[in-house]
Amino acid sequence: MNENYTLIGFRNKKTRSIGVVANDSNHAQAQALDISRALGLERFTLDYKHKSVEDPVSKLFCDLAYSNFSHSVCYEWEGSYTNSSPVLYAFGSRLYLRNLILDYMDIRKDSVVKTECNNKECVNPYHFSYKTDKASKLTGGDKRMLLAFHSQGASVSQIAKALNVHRSTVYRNLNEHLHAGP
Repeated sequence: MNENYTLIGFRNKKTRSIGVVANDSNHAQAQALDISRALGLERFTLDYKHKSVEDPVSKLFCDLAYSNFSHSVCYEWEGSYTNSSPVLYAFGSRLYLRNLILDYMDIRKDSVVKTECNNKECVNPYHFSYKTDKASKLTGGDKRMLLAFHSQGASVSQIAKALNVHRSTVYRNLNEHLHAGP
């Protein structure tokens, strides 16, 4: 049985209430810590009184907590946008949703998120690919596959075809790997 809680976050001398749906108080506390990390809160309190999760921010965190996403359906953000990117305005700051989701899921800070579905409104984590830099054509998993193919003797053309990239991308990544230190 799910219970509703209210997280009250504090940052930059501002507060914000966020509805949290959890299985029990331990689950609510774990979610509060994840939300706090994602929003960069200075501190928070967790109120055991009911707070609706109808607003887009509360709904997003609820969906992240319960992994209410499908691989086949885009999850389009219902809130604000800046430069065609989904954003959240909170605590006097603009927070980009995809980066916020990375922080919530505790994924490396040096990752750049791109959507595989090419829908600029989508914030479905299943549609994200995590790349090491903005111009990268390959994800971390793609780079591991490239190295595996290469170690098995596959040609550059075969690797490029398998990863759906140009041969120059394969050459560049192999060259970076060979010249990288241990």
